[in-house]
Amino acid sequence: MKRALGAIALLALLVFGIALVRALALRPGPAPGEIRADTFGVDAEAVAQRLAGALRFETISHAGGAPPDAEAFAGLHGYLATTWPRVHSALSRETVGGHSLLYTWRGRDADAAGVLLAAHQDVVPVPTPEQWQQPPFAGVVAGGEVWGRGALDDKGSLVCILDAVESLLAEGFVPERTVYLAFGHDEELGGDAGARAMAEALASRGVRLASVLDEGGAVADGFRELLGRPVAAIGIAEKGFVDVLLRVESAGGHSSTPPRQTAIGILAAAIAELEQSPLPARVRGATFERFVSYLAPQVGLGRRLLLANLWLIAPAIPLVSPDVPILDAMIRTTTAATIVRGGVKSNVLPREAEAVVNYRILPGDSVQRVLDHVRRSIEDERVSVGLDGQVAGDEPSAVSPDDDPAFRGIARAVAVVYPDAVSAPYLVVGGTDARHYTRLGPAVYRLMPFRVGEEALRLAHGADERISIENLGSGVRFYREWLKTPLVE
Repeated sequence: MKRALGAIALLALLVFGIALVRALALRPGPAPGEIRADTFGVDAEAVAQRLAGALRFETISHAGGAPPDAEAFAGLHGYLATTWPRVHSALSRETVGGHSLLYTWRGRDADAAGVLLAAHQDVVPVPTPEQWQQPPFAGVVAGGEVWGRGALDDKGSLVCILDAVESLLAEGFVPERTVYLAFGHDEELGGDAGARAMAEALASRGVRLASVLDEGGAVADGFRELLGRPVAAIGIAEKGFVDVLLRVESAGGHSSTPPRQTAIGILAAAIAELEQSPLPARVRGATFERFVSYLAPQVGLGRRLLLANLWLIAPAIPLVSPDVPILDAMIRTTTAATIVRGGVKSNVLPREAEAVVNYRILPGDSVQRVLDHVRRSIEDERVSVGLDGQVAGDEPSAVSPDDDPAFRGIARAVAVVYPDAVSAPYLVVGGTDARHYTRLGPAVYRLMPFRVGEEALRLAHGADERISIENLGSGVRFYREWLKTPLVE
């Protein structure tokens, strides 16, 4: 027994020694390039007023096939033309897919692969305007913030991009590469009529892109407990999705003589089984490992021992991740029952019941794997499994490299504007227009250049959506830096 305990102790000491050496060997990655003081003075108050004007156009994307409000989009397009006159004089602008806008800013090197900045004009509906402190489409500037639907998602980015280009044109700046500005009109519905159509138009012209930058990640303050500083989460990939329809049919009847399980009961059991049977987590060899590798050199030795040795702690992470939703979403395909329909009267047994379960698919998984998993987990012939409507879902995006010059260019722009932030590759757990541009080049990234707290996700599609004036000033500075950064090895 003593010999066995001694061997275990020796093994534990050896493992600790390896872990310690790995932790001590970690050093911060290479600097993102020369960092110079930014001398451009942004009039953030003026940017705020321009954003406020853009928010007054109700460019809503309605689910269920309702057409967009052509008058609202036309009004916004006219507003953009008069508010940023240099952009509309120097750049060519075309309308694609009905209401999307594609701008082309010719660069000095016509043969070089171009770069693309994306944002979207459309916003989600406002079901309860009475819950807002400010009217959602009034474009109010108050308390150091701009209030309104779309302020954060995503007209704030759109306005900052246009302001950055307008100011560079005023200085006589000409980009080295051709720059495309792609402002979709249906991102909230998947971008098929907007971003997809613009990507197809560019592909048909033989355009290749050295870099794409869209919304997605942000400069997140939520990592202060771990790092003591914010993290610029640069999206290198995004999850796919599929809505799985579960359907149960039964004979119906009167509730006074019910069977042991009604259609609703069978459906409820199936949903419960899916919630208790998530798809396997993937910690090693995935985007999560890349994210952790960037954070590890920035933390104290105690935490670095853990982060630098993911091989050691990886088995434990899925055990705790269900209690930390954002962590769970980063390492697995998630399961969310979002719609349930069934029954019409309390004393009538329902003849049918159905539910929609939304899956956000991790890179490496697929729509088909999700469907196979659902059928295998439920294993009940009474429950039919299919797709909700005609939507086949979207596969996860390709994963962009984090050692690309374009990634370093984004990190350098972050360092100029947010010198205390750590840039790290990140998996975007939602969806963006960026995935449509992967056909034009592998360097596709996602970052809103705004500093946000934990409430940002709630505000983006919830009541009282707003963005600080300070963030708008930082956003303009970021896009200026990004546009001026040469993409070199």
